[in-house]
Amino acid sequence: MRILFSFVLLLGLIPTLCMAQTPTCDTLKGETKAVAQEVMSKAYLYDCCDETITKCLAKTPTCSLATRLANEVCRLAKDGKSAQDITRTLEQRASTMTDINPSVDIALKPENIWGNPEAKVILSIYLCGRCPYCSRHVPAMLRAIESAGLKDKLAVNLRLFPIKTHDHSTEAALAIEAAAKMGQAWPYIIKLYENFDAFSLNSISKYASELNMDATQFSTLLKDKATRAAVVDSKKEGLKNTVASTPTFFINGHKVEGIFDVDSMISMLEEAIEKNP
Repeated sequence: MRILFSFVLLLGLIPTLCMAQTPTCDTLKGETKAVAQEVMSKAYLYDCCDETITKCLAKTPTCSLATRLANEVCRLAKDGKSAQDITRTLEQRASTMTDINPSVDIALKPENIWGNPEAKVILSIYLCGRCPYCSRHVPAMLRAIESAGLKDKLAVNLRLFPIKTHDHSTEAALAIEAAAKMGQAWPYIIKLYENFDAFSLNSISKYASELNMDATQFSTLLKDKATRAAVVDSKKEGLKNTVASTPTFFINGHKVEGIFDVDSMISMLEEAIEKNP
Protein backbone atom coordinates (compact mmCIF):
# COMPACT_ATOMS: atom_id res chain seq x y z
CA MET A 1 0.00 0.00 0.00
CA ARG A 2 2.87 2.33 0.88
CA ILE A 3 4.58 1.54 -2.43
CA LEU A 4 1.38 2.25 -4.35
CA PHE A 5 0.92 5.54 -2.46
CA SER A 6 4.49 6.58 -3.28
CA PHE A 7 3.95 5.72 -6.94
CA VAL A 8 0.72 7.74 -7.08
CA LEU A 9 2.45 10.67 -5.37
CA LEU A 10 5.26 10.51 -7.91
CA LEU A 11 2.78 10.50 -10.77
CA GLY A 12 1.14 13.54 -9.27
CA LEU A 13 4.46 15.36 -9.21
CA ILE A 14 5.45 14.60 -12.79
CA PRO A 15 3.20 17.22 -14.46
CA THR A 16 4.37 19.83 -11.95
CA LEU A 17 8.02 19.04 -12.57
CA CYS A 18 7.59 19.04 -16.32
CA MET A 19 5.65 22.29 -16.35
CA ALA A 20 7.83 24.17 -13.85
CA GLN A 21 9.74 26.96 -15.54
CA THR A 22 10.15 30.29 -13.75
CA PRO A 23 7.68 32.44 -11.78
CA THR A 24 7.24 34.56 -14.91
CA CYS A 25 6.52 31.56 -17.09
CA ASP A 26 4.24 29.90 -14.54
CA THR A 27 1.78 32.79 -14.89
CA LEU A 28 1.15 31.97 -18.55
CA LYS A 29 -1.96 30.10 -19.64
CA GLY A 30 -3.48 28.67 -22.78
CA GLU A 31 -1.99 29.61 -26.12
CA THR A 32 0.71 31.91 -24.74
CA LYS A 33 1.92 29.11 -22.48
CA ALA A 34 1.97 26.70 -25.42
CA VAL A 35 3.98 29.15 -27.53
CA ALA A 36 6.52 29.66 -24.75
CA GLN A 37 6.90 25.93 -24.13
CA GLU A 38 7.31 25.26 -27.85
CA VAL A 39 10.15 27.76 -28.12
CA MET A 40 11.90 26.65 -24.94
CA SER A 41 11.75 22.99 -25.95
CA LYS A 42 13.59 23.76 -29.21
CA ALA A 43 15.85 26.76 -28.51
CA TYR A 44 19.36 26.04 -27.24
CA LEU A 45 21.38 28.20 -24.90
CA TYR A 46 24.44 29.94 -26.33
CA ASP A 47 26.40 29.74 -23.08
CA CYS A 48 26.81 27.76 -19.82
CA CYS A 49 24.57 24.84 -20.88
CA ASP A 50 24.52 22.84 -24.11
CA GLU A 51 20.86 21.78 -23.96
CA THR A 52 17.54 23.43 -24.76
CA ILE A 53 16.16 26.07 -22.42
CA THR A 54 13.67 23.54 -21.01
CA LYS A 55 16.34 20.93 -20.27
CA CYS A 56 18.78 23.49 -18.88
CA LEU A 57 16.10 24.77 -16.50
CA ALA A 58 15.73 21.25 -15.11
CA LYS A 59 19.44 20.89 -14.34
CA THR A 60 20.81 21.46 -10.84
CA PRO A 61 22.27 23.94 -10.33
CA THR A 62 20.30 25.87 -12.93
CA CYS A 63 22.33 27.95 -15.35
CA SER A 64 21.40 31.61 -14.76
CA LEU A 65 21.17 32.18 -18.52
CA ALA A 66 18.50 29.49 -18.78
CA THR A 67 16.33 31.39 -16.30
CA ARG A 68 17.05 34.68 -18.03
CA LEU A 69 16.13 33.35 -21.48
CA ALA A 70 13.05 31.57 -20.16
CA ASN A 71 11.81 34.83 -18.70
CA GLU A 72 12.49 36.56 -22.00
CA VAL A 73 10.59 33.92 -23.96
CA CYS A 74 7.62 34.03 -21.62
CA ARG A 75 7.49 37.83 -21.58
CA LEU A 76 7.47 37.95 -25.38
CA ALA A 77 4.83 35.21 -25.55
CA LYS A 78 2.69 37.17 -23.12
CA ASP A 79 3.08 40.20 -25.40
CA GLY A 80 1.55 38.18 -28.22
CA LYS A 81 4.73 37.37 -30.17
CA SER A 82 4.71 34.22 -32.29
CA ALA A 83 7.09 31.32 -31.77
CA GLN A 84 8.89 32.35 -34.95
CA ASP A 85 9.31 35.95 -33.79
CA ILE A 86 10.55 34.87 -30.36
CA THR A 87 13.04 32.45 -31.89
CA ARG A 88 14.36 35.22 -34.14
CA THR A 89 14.77 37.47 -31.11
CA LEU A 90 16.78 34.78 -29.33
CA GLU A 91 19.01 34.37 -32.39
CA GLN A 92 19.61 38.13 -32.52
CA ARG A 93 20.41 38.12 -28.83
CA ALA A 94 22.94 35.33 -29.32
CA SER A 95 24.71 37.31 -32.05
CA THR A 96 24.96 40.27 -29.65
CA MET A 97 26.07 38.39 -26.56
CA THR A 98 28.63 36.07 -28.17
CA ASP A 99 31.50 36.31 -30.61
CA ILE A 100 29.41 35.07 -33.54
CA ASN A 101 29.87 38.59 -34.88
CA PRO A 102 33.21 40.18 -33.91
CA SER A 103 33.17 43.32 -31.79
CA VAL A 104 33.98 46.67 -33.39
CA ASP A 105 36.09 49.57 -32.18
CA ILE A 106 34.11 52.45 -30.69
CA ALA A 107 35.75 55.60 -29.33
CA LEU A 108 35.34 56.15 -25.62
CA LYS A 109 35.64 59.69 -24.27
CA PRO A 110 35.24 60.49 -20.56
CA GLU A 111 32.99 63.47 -21.33
CA ASN A 112 30.62 61.20 -23.28
CA ILE A 113 30.01 58.72 -20.45
CA TRP A 114 26.85 58.41 -18.38
CA GLY A 115 27.12 55.96 -15.50
CA ASN A 116 30.38 54.42 -14.30
CA PRO A 117 33.43 55.35 -16.44
CA GLU A 118 35.34 52.41 -14.95
CA ALA A 119 32.68 49.80 -15.74
CA LYS A 120 33.64 46.71 -17.72
CA VAL A 121 30.33 46.75 -19.60
CA ILE A 122 29.91 49.56 -22.12
CA LEU A 123 26.62 50.39 -23.80
CA SER A 124 27.43 52.60 -26.79
CA ILE A 125 24.54 54.51 -28.34
CA TYR A 126 24.72 56.12 -31.77
CA LEU A 127 22.05 58.81 -31.70
CA CYS A 128 20.78 61.85 -33.56
CA GLY A 129 19.62 64.93 -31.70
CA ARG A 130 16.69 65.33 -34.11
CA CYS A 131 15.63 61.69 -34.36
CA PRO A 132 12.06 61.14 -33.09
CA TYR A 133 12.83 57.52 -32.19
CA CYS A 134 15.88 58.61 -30.18
CA SER A 135 13.76 61.18 -28.36
CA ARG A 136 11.59 58.34 -27.02
CA HIS A 137 13.92 55.38 -26.72
CA VAL A 138 17.13 56.92 -25.34
CA PRO A 139 15.53 58.58 -22.27
CA ALA A 140 13.49 55.40 -21.73
CA MET A 141 16.69 53.36 -21.79
CA LEU A 142 18.39 55.61 -19.25
CA ARG A 143 15.36 55.48 -16.95
CA ALA A 144 15.23 51.70 -17.19
CA ILE A 145 18.94 51.42 -16.38
CA GLU A 146 18.45 53.51 -13.26
CA SER A 147 15.32 51.61 -12.22
CA ALA A 148 17.16 48.30 -12.60
CA GLY A 149 20.03 49.59 -10.43
CA LEU A 150 22.56 49.26 -13.23
CA LYS A 151 23.82 52.84 -13.57
CA ASP A 152 26.87 52.24 -11.35
CA LYS A 153 27.63 48.95 -13.10
CA LEU A 154 27.97 50.10 -16.71
CA ALA A 155 29.17 52.97 -18.87
CA VAL A 156 26.73 54.45 -21.37
CA ASN A 157 28.82 55.86 -24.20
CA LEU A 158 27.44 58.66 -26.41
CA ARG A 159 28.23 58.55 -30.12
CA LEU A 160 26.83 61.16 -32.49
CA PHE A 161 25.24 60.07 -35.74
CA PRO A 162 23.27 62.96 -37.26
CA ILE A 163 20.77 61.84 -39.90
CA LYS A 164 20.60 64.20 -42.89
CA THR A 165 16.88 63.70 -43.41
CA HIS A 166 16.19 65.04 -39.91
CA ASP A 167 15.95 68.83 -40.03
CA HIS A 168 18.78 70.62 -38.19
CA SER A 169 20.44 67.34 -37.22
CA THR A 170 23.89 68.84 -37.81
CA GLU A 171 23.19 71.86 -35.62
CA ALA A 172 21.84 69.62 -32.87
CA ALA A 173 24.90 67.36 -33.09
CA LEU A 174 27.25 70.34 -32.83
CA ALA A 175 25.34 71.56 -29.79
CA ILE A 176 25.57 68.15 -28.11
CA GLU A 177 29.29 67.97 -28.82
CA ALA A 178 29.79 71.48 -27.44
CA ALA A 179 27.83 70.52 -24.33
CA ALA A 180 29.96 67.37 -23.99
CA LYS A 181 33.13 69.45 -23.99
CA MET A 182 31.59 71.38 -21.10
CA GLY A 183 30.70 68.19 -19.21
CA GLN A 184 26.98 68.46 -19.95
CA ALA A 185 26.44 66.00 -22.80
CA TRP A 186 23.70 63.86 -21.28
CA PRO A 187 21.77 66.65 -19.51
CA TYR A 188 21.77 68.54 -22.80
CA ILE A 189 20.56 65.52 -24.76
CA ILE A 190 17.72 64.96 -22.30
CA LYS A 191 16.79 68.63 -22.58
CA LEU A 192 16.69 68.35 -26.38
CA TYR A 193 14.50 65.27 -26.26
CA GLU A 194 12.17 66.65 -23.61
CA ASN A 195 11.50 69.63 -25.90
CA PHE A 196 11.72 67.69 -29.15
CA ASP A 197 8.60 69.10 -30.80
CA ALA A 198 9.41 72.66 -29.74
CA PHE A 199 12.92 72.66 -31.19
CA SER A 200 14.23 75.68 -33.05
CA LEU A 201 17.70 76.98 -33.83
CA ASN A 202 17.21 79.65 -31.16
CA SER A 203 16.52 76.96 -28.58
CA ILE A 204 20.03 75.54 -28.95
CA SER A 205 21.54 78.32 -26.82
CA LYS A 206 18.43 78.56 -24.66
CA TYR A 207 18.83 74.97 -23.45
CA ALA A 208 22.48 75.59 -22.61
CA SER A 209 21.44 78.59 -20.54
CA GLU A 210 18.77 76.57 -18.73
CA LEU A 211 21.51 74.10 -17.77
CA ASN A 212 23.61 76.98 -16.38
CA MET A 213 26.29 76.54 -19.02
CA ASP A 214 28.53 79.51 -19.77
CA ALA A 215 26.93 81.20 -22.80
CA THR A 216 30.17 82.57 -24.23
CA GLN A 217 32.04 79.29 -23.97
CA PHE A 218 29.11 77.36 -25.46
CA SER A 219 28.84 79.78 -28.39
CA THR A 220 32.58 79.54 -29.03
CA LEU A 221 32.53 75.75 -28.97
CA LEU A 222 29.60 75.66 -31.39
CA LYS A 223 31.76 77.43 -33.98
CA ASP A 224 34.97 75.60 -33.18
CA LYS A 225 36.37 73.49 -36.02
CA ALA A 226 37.34 70.83 -33.50
CA THR A 227 33.70 70.45 -32.50
CA ARG A 228 32.63 69.87 -36.09
CA ALA A 229 35.55 67.48 -36.64
CA ALA A 230 34.46 65.42 -33.62
CA VAL A 231 30.92 65.12 -35.02
CA VAL A 232 32.26 64.11 -38.44
CA ASP A 233 34.58 61.50 -36.90
CA SER A 234 31.73 60.02 -34.88
CA LYS A 235 29.52 59.77 -37.99
CA LYS A 236 32.34 58.13 -39.96
CA GLU A 237 32.93 55.67 -37.15
CA GLY A 238 29.23 54.79 -37.12
CA LEU A 239 29.17 54.19 -40.86
CA LYS A 240 32.23 51.96 -40.54
CA ASN A 241 30.41 50.02 -37.82
CA THR A 242 27.37 49.46 -40.09
CA VAL A 243 25.14 51.96 -38.32
CA ALA A 244 22.29 52.89 -40.68
CA SER A 245 19.67 54.33 -38.34
CA THR A 246 19.30 55.74 -34.86
CA PRO A 247 19.32 54.84 -32.13
CA THR A 248 21.74 51.96 -32.64
CA PHE A 249 23.11 50.18 -29.58
CA PHE A 250 26.33 48.20 -29.03
CA ILE A 251 27.14 46.16 -25.93
CA ASN A 252 30.91 45.93 -25.51
CA GLY A 253 31.31 46.54 -29.23
CA HIS A 254 28.71 43.98 -30.32
CA LYS A 255 25.81 45.43 -32.28
CA VAL A 256 22.36 44.89 -30.82
CA GLU A 257 20.25 43.57 -33.68
CA GLY A 258 16.50 43.78 -34.01
CA ILE A 259 13.82 46.20 -32.88
CA PHE A 260 14.55 48.18 -29.73
CA ASP A 261 12.97 46.69 -26.61
CA VAL A 262 13.78 48.14 -23.19
CA ASP A 263 13.17 44.92 -21.26
CA SER A 264 15.32 42.88 -23.63
CA MET A 265 18.10 45.45 -23.41
CA ILE A 266 18.04 45.41 -19.60
CA SER A 267 18.16 41.60 -19.63
CA MET A 268 21.18 41.60 -21.94
CA LEU A 269 22.94 44.26 -19.88
CA GLU A 270 22.35 42.26 -16.70
CA GLU A 271 23.77 39.20 -18.43
CA ALA A 272 26.86 41.14 -19.59
CA ILE A 273 27.40 42.57 -16.10
CA GLU A 274 27.10 39.09 -14.59
CA LYS A 275 29.81 37.88 -16.96
CA ASN A 276 32.03 40.90 -16.25
CA PRO A 277 31.69 41.64 -12.52
